[in-house]
Amino acid sequence: MLQSRAALFELISGRVAWLGHRQAVLGRNVANADTPGYRPHDLAPADFGALLGGKMRPLQVALTSPSHLASPVPPAGPFRDLIDRDAEVTPSGNGVDLPDQMRKMAATEQDHQLATGLYRRYVGILRAAIGVPQA
Repeated sequence: MLQSRAALFELISGRVAWLGHRQAVLGRNVANADTPGYRPHDLAPADFGALLGGKMRPLQVALTSPSHLASPVPPAGPFRDLIDRDAEVTPSGNGVDLPDQMRKMAATEQDHQLATGLYRRYVGILRAAIGVPQA
């Protein structure tokens, strides 16, 4: 029973991390809506089974010299960034469709609220089971 509880917490945490990273990617798309030649990005659906099994680990870029610059883009961790090559392109070469990006951001926010709500409820159930008063 304890393993399944820990697995549920890991799964919810992985989902929240994926949603947070997706929100950052979509935000970069909106920020680059007027950048010529920019193509919108999105995240590939995460394999939460592999995440739960511990097979996915975030990779960090090694700075081997003081003259190396750190990447301005946060590391993707276990999530893959995809470029939308099928996006309709404007004459400037930009493929960001703002209404589509806003729809994706709203859906990501709703999924985040659902995941954090499940986490909060599950913690409440565990607290009630061990007799800790609700805050």
